[in-house]
Amino acid sequence: MKIKKSVLPLILLVAAINVLIIAFPSVALQGARDGLFLWFNNVLPGILPFVIGANVLMALGVVKVLGVFLNPLMRFVFKLPGKACFPFAMGMISGYPVGAKIVCEMRQKGELSKSDAQRLLAFTNNGGPLFILGAVGVGMFASPALGYLILIAHYGVAVLIGFTLSLFARKDRDVDHDESYKMLVVDKKQPFGKVLGEAVKNAMETMVLIGGFMVLFSVVSVLLVRVGVLNILPESAYAEGVVKGLLEAAGGVAAISQEGASALAAGIAVGIISFGGLSIMFQTLSFVSKTDLNQGLYVVAKVFHGFVSAVVVFLLYPFFAEAIEAQATQATFAPTITQTFISSTINFFALLLGLGVLCLIFIFVKFFKRK
Repeated sequence: MKIKKSVLPLILLVAAINVLIIAFPSVALQGARDGLFLWFNNVLPGILPFVIGANVLMALGVVKVLGVFLNPLMRFVFKLPGKACFPFAMGMISGYPVGAKIVCEMRQKGELSKSDAQRLLAFTNNGGPLFILGAVGVGMFASPALGYLILIAHYGVAVLIGFTLSLFARKDRDVDHDESYKMLVVDKKQPFGKVLGEAVKNAMETMVLIGGFMVLFSVVSVLLVRVGVLNILPESAYAEGVVKGLLEAAGGVAAISQEGASALAAGIAVGIISFGGLSIMFQTLSFVSKTDLNQGLYVVAKVFHGFVSAVVVFLLYPFFAEAIEAQATQATFAPTITQTFISSTINFFALLLGLGVLCLIFIFVKFFKRK
């Protein structure tokens, strides 16, 4: 059996990692523990409620209802069907890779055309506000103002990417995406117990997948440090942060924060967060691979997102510099698993409330228009 030349580098890379794990078992074990600890204490309780809630809402047909009322808004801004608002909102609130997961599932079910799903995927997979404001702003840089600056740039460029891609949207749109009030008729009802059970099962499978990637890249990161790969770089927290950030965003930003708050540090940090690191990249591609969407286009979009958001923060930093430098908080971001779960659950229901208010507004407008 012949091995393709294109696969040979990957085989050698995986073999090298396995050799390093055998050579430095204690280092690999510690890296695995660190990745598992981060997943269990922050990622699992922070994302799980959103994934379960999203699965339940999709199964109950709420996405179709939202699509009807938010159709004019989504078409005006992004030239996307109204139902696209659901992965867009969930991706903004819950953090990666929830937005990408929902887009891929909607594509698999035929609820989005290929072109719509491709564009939507490019700007819905983003870092969550809990991570950016809490972990990065307060915990790493000790500056809430810097956290808000990064958040504004990160989300703002994501919206800009979505709007820019809408300029290249196909004019021959699919007929089945011409939404009307007929879509309010939900498909055959299923027992809620079954819906909830399937939602939890699907969510846990997703979380285990995310945890596996986090442990893997945590091990790779500590092994690279152990064998001295980072020693060939200039002795700078920026260089170390960029390399670590390419693997895993949180570790990279944490390394950069050692240099303190500055325009350069903030720019590199938001660039890493917007790109997401290879850990988030492969998590997302694991969902994309189950669809007919182009993986390369997604990768290019995230690289572009990282570069542009870094430039935006670098240019805006002088306007926030006084507030950032004036803050000297000693708070650290180390919430317990219970606190994180409660916070994320509250955010989820706040999202539902906001979407509900938007729906009521559209219903109100439609009603008086008919009058």
